[in-house]
Amino acid sequence: MTGIILHHYEASPFSQKVRCFLGLKGLAWSSVITPNMMPKPDLTPLTGGYRRAPVMQIGADAYCDTQVILAEIERRAPNPPAVTGPDWAVNFWADRLFFQTTVPVIFGEIGDAVPKAFLDDREKLSGRPFDVAAMKGAAGVMRPQWRAHAAWIDKGLAIHPFLSGERPGLSDVAAYMNIVWLSSALPGTAKTLMAGLTRIPDWAEKMMALGKAPARRWPAA
Repeated sequence: MTGIILHHYEASPFSQKVRCFLGLKGLAWSSVITPNMMPKPDLTPLTGGYRRAPVMQIGADAYCDTQVILAEIERRAPNPPAVTGPDWAVNFWADRLFFQTTVPVIFGEIGDAVPKAFLDDREKLSGRPFDVAAMKGAAGVMRPQWRAHAAWIDKGLAIHPFLSGERPGLSDVAAYMNIVWLSSALPGTAKTLMAGLTRIPDWAEKMMALGKAPARRWPAA
């Protein structure tokens, strides 16, 4: 396979997901760190205006959107297989329901400390208000929902070491994205919400090891 270049930034949960998937596949990749908000003068000319992270570049081809990236990696590197059975359904759950629960839990706590430029950027990206006050109001309801999602992961690890079975797969990568995002942003809250979920820590440690350092790092603007 022609060398993989990942345009990403460290705190992006979806970038974390792709980094983990590349590690699962045992693929070497090069890193270009892109800003977490506009302008992105190196990225947007490559993508024709697409501005989200991550973007995967292979040769002259740029793959935008995490789902497209994952599918292309699986197509190009089918062994070991990472997508079997209900993996795409679990992936959809993690990207939608679980992610949409994680957002207000995080920003309901840290929203007041987030720079206004970042909030304005996300409003332009989504086309709707980034309403920190609403997230604060929702956080109390969303925390037990977040724990319910995490408890489902913990229960899924009762029989096998990974959600996908004896080895990690897309289900694990997708579910881990929200676990590591909350754990990184709000470690105390994550510890509280995962109290008693005894299978997650060992699993999360194994998943963390997959998001290994890239073969080479490149600067970007």
